[in-house]
Amino acid sequence: MVPIQTTLGLVFIGSAAIAAGIFGMRLPAGDRISAGLTLVVGAGVGLISLAIGTDIADARSFEIVFLIASALGFVATVASLALLWRWTERRRRAEQPEAAGPA
Repeated sequence: MVPIQTTLGLVFIGSAAIAAGIFGMRLPAGDRISAGLTLVVGAGVGLISLAIGTDIADARSFEIVFLIASALGFVATVASLALLWRWTERRRRAEQPEAAGPA
């Protein structure tokens, strides 16, 4: 049986992937690939956290380390998505049709 911490860690990883996918669909065509890069940022944070955590913790607490690393990777992905949204705002506005003025 898989510990609940491992299950929750995998939920964080999957949720980050879903968020990046949905977010990418909302971006203009030229910027969509950038949403995938937010997953790279999240994976990097998660791997660094996992490396540090496994060095500090003992073998019995690996599930907790995995959960914390997954949560940190999720937060890094969401933060990267927020930055990307902000950085692409001007382009999104330029691609929106002009609102019709008063008749």
